[in-house]
Amino acid sequence: MVQQILQFIEQNYTYLLGGLGGASLTIIYNKWSNRIQEMKCCYVDDDVITKIPIMSESGEQHNNIYTKEFRLENTTGKDIASFRIIFEFDADAKIIKQSSFCKTGKDDIKPKNKKPNECSYIIKNFNRNDEFRFYFDIANVTNDHYNVTEADCLGFKIVVRDERKPTIKNKSKVVTKDRIN
Repeated sequence: MVQQILQFIEQNYTYLLGGLGGASLTIIYNKWSNRIQEMKCCYVDDDVITKIPIMSESGEQHNNIYTKEFRLENTTGKDIASFRIIFEFDADAKIIKQSSFCKTGKDDIKPKNKKPNECSYIIKNFNRNDEFRFYFDIANVTNDHYNVTEADCLGFKIVVRDERKPTIKNKSKVVTKDRIN
């Protein structure tokens, strides 16, 4: 019996391996090509404008003001027709100024603010290797938390990476006039 099975395999191994090998390659290709792609959103820069309470032009008092910069890159390997990106900051924070930059110019896409601490943009025709930059001035930051997510899309997710460069704060020192010269 075992001898007959071995003889059958020996006579038909090309057909068996061809079908099995082709099916295996097809499964591997389909898993690879239909996987969820990752789009990269990099947290590029931040700065503190003021940590002391100030009064805005509209008469509103802000405890502090921070700036944040993000860069969104299409690293998915496919062109995206349309999707929405949502930036959300601390619950008590308020976005006082937002700006965007893409290959068509500054503030070409208009933001929609549903909440004071949330801003969303609808991005259309986002080609491979294109990038958008987003700039925010945020008031009343308490925990310095943020969230970036996608909506109204299929086949990809946004992955946030922190690419801020560590900065060394230069210490200032008060000296007399003769030490400056």
